[in-house]
Amino acid sequence: MLLSCNKEKNYSFKKKDKENIPDKIFIETTISLKEKGSLKLFIYSPIIKDYTFYTIFPNGLELFIYEKKNTNKYTYISAKWVKSIEKTFYHLKGKIKIINPKGYMLKTEEIYWNVKKKRIYNDKYTIISSIDGTVLHAKNGIEASDDFKKITLKNISGIIYIK
Repeated sequence: MLLSCNKEKNYSFKKKDKENIPDKIFIETTISLKEKGSLKLFIYSPIIKDYTFYTIFPNGLELFIYEKKNTNKYTYISAKWVKSIEKTFYHLKGKIKIINPKGYMLKTEEIYWNVKKKRIYNDKYTIISSIDGTVLHAKNGIEASDDFKKITLKNISGIIYIK
């Protein structure tokens, strides 16, 4: 076997390349946050890439947000891809499912969540269903409080059960 090299290569990173390299990478990660002894949230993600100003969950996440004094009640959020900016703004994509403690379930392909303003919104096809059998289809998106107490659906159709 004969090997030869005729050119020496000098590899260096440009500033643009450095911005695309995460500061930290976490694999098979679970994060628990407790406040005054009570579980506040729990996150599981296969991979977390932490950059200077944002965090990417390229293989998605599962997030449980527990109610203040009751760890049996929580909101569940799952998505295939998530970007977090300073832990106050999230962009979620791919098979998103949100289930709140009252039994409302939201399914969509993309959503934006402003944690500071407690608002979620998108302009994508979204389905909201409840345990009473109500199913609503928002063809042009949704704007809602993150607890689902106030919901605006755009171009809706669906089934509503009246008692």
